[in-house]
Amino acid sequence: MRQFQLFQFQRFLFLFILSCGLITISAREAMASDETETPLTIQSALRLGIVPFSSTQSLLRIHRPLRDYLTRALEREVTVYAARDHEQFLENMPKGYFDIIIVPEHFLPRAAHDGYVPLVRYRNLFELLLVARKDSGITNADDLRGKHIGLPDRLSLYYIIGMQWLRTLALHPGKDYLVSDQSSHMAGLLAVDRGQIDVTVTGRHTWMQLRPEVRERLRLINVGHPPFSSLTTLAHRDLGDDEIARIRAALMGFPEHPDGKWFFEGTGYGGFIAAGMADVERARHYEGLVYQLMMPVRNASKSAAVSASASAATGVRRSH
Repeated sequence: MRQFQLFQFQRFLFLFILSCGLITISAREAMASDETETPLTIQSALRLGIVPFSSTQSLLRIHRPLRDYLTRALEREVTVYAARDHEQFLENMPKGYFDIIIVPEHFLPRAAHDGYVPLVRYRNLFELLLVARKDSGITNADDLRGKHIGLPDRLSLYYIIGMQWLRTLALHPGKDYLVSDQSSHMAGLLAVDRGQIDVTVTGRHTWMQLRPEVRERLRLINVGHPPFSSLTTLAHRDLGDDEIARIRAALMGFPEHPDGKWFFEGTGYGGFIAAGMADVERARHYEGLVYQLMMPVRNASKSAAVSASASAATGVRRSH
């Protein structure tokens, strides 16, 4: 009984920390079982924040080669941070939570405002893709009318571009199709596989993470949308010019390292190319849109908090 209670407490603690967006994993913990470990200099750990385009566990697994490589190359421990959602990640950026961040194009102006300097971005551009079951009869965009379409976090770039693309087809949510909010790209793909939704919007990098037997049941549809910029890695200016230069040099060497080759082969990101303020300026047109998209999320959070407080004050339990 005690063991069961301990397990239940540990599970509760894990879920509580996850809900707060505080799940982390350090290179020292990950390499604890390695036969050899790079001696780390006596410095505070570098905090690497990754926008939550996938589940926490997937993010940690995918980026473990990068984290381990940076720890060895910089001789400094690296800790990966995962937020609950895109909104929380944006709110954490100016609070000093992260030294290095990996973010999509539309977050670049906000990141630069918060003191982050662009270092590198992935070479391969992102594609707007649809995924449906092979037995669904959905083969192209003309088949979307009346369907249940999965879209990721409303602050994600795939949500923004996906909605814009659907409007070019004269398809309007609630009228021509139903929107199903998905917590991540992977959640959308699995929902399609289970038959919970008809189709989802995703990218090739997430498609490549699926197990082969799942991909076998699904159809990948390229809608012909122009490719768009992928994820960019930035470092906070408080690290200082010398440390930022070291991080940039280490990142540029990652694609040729064995860990880097494994990472890029598995993700399809294609390597790194240099990034700069020109990338930030090209993304300026997203600033107003990101702010507008954050407003419904904030208002919904406030409404839920007020409703919960009112229920608690009156002793009323809400049914679900």
